Amino acid sequence: MRLLPVVTGLSLLAVGCKTSESNYRQAYETAVQKNRESSGVDSTIYARIRNSAKTSDLVAAGDTMPMRTEYIGYTEDGGSSRESIGQYNVVVGQFKQVFNARQMRARLQGGGYDSAFIVHTREPLYYVCTAACKTPDEAAAAFGRVKSDRSIVLRAPMPFILRPAHLAR
Repeated sequence: MRLLPVVTGLSLLAVGCKTSESNYRQAYETAVQKNRESSGVDSTIYARIRNSAKTSDLVAAGDTMPMRTEYIGYTEDGGSSRESIGQYNVVVGQFKQVFNARQMRARLQGGGYDSAFIVHTREPLYYVCTAACKTPDEAAAAFGRVKSDRSIVLRAPMPFILRPAHLAR
C-alpha cells in the first residue's frame, strides 16, 4: 500500500498568510489615516496641549522673531521662578527629559550664559532659555546673540521667543 501526502485547507491557509513588516506597516498607516479623517487632528492630549500654544511673530529692532505664548511651570532645580521669568524669554533647547535640559543648561552656563534657566509646559516639554527679557528690544538683542553664537547647536524650531501665558494678558 502506498501513502500519498495530503494537503489540508488548514496547512494551506497557514502558508498563504505569512505576515511581514510591510503588511503590518500598511495596516498601521490605514488605521492612522482613518483616525485623522475621523477626528480632523491628532486626538491625543499632547496634541491638544500643543494646539493651545499660540504662535506669532515678534517684531523688534528691525528683526522678526518667532514667538510662542503658552502656559509654563517652573522646573525644580531649573533656575527659574515666577519672579525671575521675563515677558519675553529666548528658548534655545526643547527636551522631553529634564535630565537633557539640565545638561544643556549646565553647558550654557559654562559658555557664558550665566542666567540660563529651564521651564516646562503641560505636556511636559522642558525649554532651556538663555535670557529673560522685559522688552521686545532686549529680546531682539538676546535673540541675535544666540543666533550668532557658533557654540550653541540650534535645531529647528530654535531659537524662538517664549511668552508665558500668565504674562500675556
